[in-house]
Amino acid sequence: MKLNNKIIAALISLGLLLTVSARSQEVLDGIAATVDDQIILISEVQSQLQLLAVELKLDISNDAYADSLMREILEQMIDDKLILIEAEKDTTIEITGREIEDALNGHIERIKQQFPSEEVFLAQLSAEGLTLKELRSRYKDEVRNQLYKEQFLNKSLSAVSISSGEVKQFHSEFADSLPKRPAGVQLAHILIATAPSQATRDSLLAYTKLILAKAKAGEDFALLAKAYSGDGSASKGGDLGWFKRGDMVADFENAVFDLTPGDISDIVETQFGFHIIKCLDKQETRAKASHILIKFEPMEADIQRSKQLSDSLYKSLKDGADFTEMVPEFSNDESSSQNDGLLGWYAANDLSKEFVEGIRGLNPGEYSKPVLSQFGYHILKVLGIKSSRPLDFKDDYNDIEAIAKRHKTQKELENWLNEARDRYFIEIKL
Repeated sequence: MKLNNKIIAALISLGLLLTVSARSQEVLDGIAATVDDQIILISEVQSQLQLLAVELKLDISNDAYADSLMREILEQMIDDKLILIEAEKDTTIEITGREIEDALNGHIERIKQQFPSEEVFLAQLSAEGLTLKELRSRYKDEVRNQLYKEQFLNKSLSAVSISSGEVKQFHSEFADSLPKRPAGVQLAHILIATAPSQATRDSLLAYTKLILAKAKAGEDFALLAKAYSGDGSASKGGDLGWFKRGDMVADFENAVFDLTPGDISDIVETQFGFHIIKCLDKQETRAKASHILIKFEPMEADIQRSKQLSDSLYKSLKDGADFTEMVPEFSNDESSSQNDGLLGWYAANDLSKEFVEGIRGLNPGEYSKPVLSQFGYHILKVLGIKSSRPLDFKDDYNDIEAIAKRHKTQKELENWLNEARDRYFIEIKL
């Protein structure tokens, strides 16, 4: 069944060249190109054209225009095939099952976020004749291939360096077309975290003990994970797949490798929460496990307590209290609390919506009302404001250098692709 525009638009957010329809066809259609021993189907190119048209709102009713776009898309798909072929030949690149699952989970979550709720997302999938499991299965190979290509490109291009002379020449040549320095703001903050209190942690621990008792009594572990776990693996019965030593946080990993296949751990605490782990299989350097995670999430009383404290601190600041004296005493941000709460300069368009709203209309030296984020309540102090301006070679050298390096890296990639095209058999039939 063909996906409609709502799902297509969401899938574009994966940032992948997804073969939407070709993999589900039972009969092969026409071949657009052959790259080494791999083929690209016409239907795959057509799917990419459809995705591009939805994303950029293009009118592809004109056949000549559509054919031109398809040829451009095919060239990009050939490049992608070449990169993947080389990446799979590189024995130093290792992609674990856990990495693939994590990346796939992340992509699926980003798709979900484009819908008003998970229920709406699942309803849309159902309307298209798909289940979440089928969607994951359809795109797992694409996510895996994307990880291989990213690692290969990072490895191949990380050695690219650029001299000061090259930066100067680049700036001289492209100064008029370089992006402007965006408007920015320098901020400091006091963070009152909404972390769970000790009482909440004790309550979560008692709750985890009840679930552990069920697991130890022989209740189905996968069903318990689906019912109680707060991890993304819950939908798979807590199954984390195979992972190597070093892939997981130390306490979790040590617990897994201490278990015999089939055994269930006692409660294991990590920074993520309380885990109950079942070892499914184990070898010398890798293991397969399932787990139930009870996350360290604050309760409403914890959130209200943090809000009351932040409101009180804000009032004190408005009454003339010293911000720099408050920071080390109250702020829960360890990275900034020893430096007067300094967060640094931010481009205005890089700030979260909450921060933008919080500092709107403020002048340097003024404070925001408490702003809630995923970390807690922030009292923001505006230290400085900069307007948008052209990049200056002296003042913005590091930024110009980064842009020049990206430009050089792109050229290196184009050269590599041209050489790869000479090394492999490529036949274009479109």
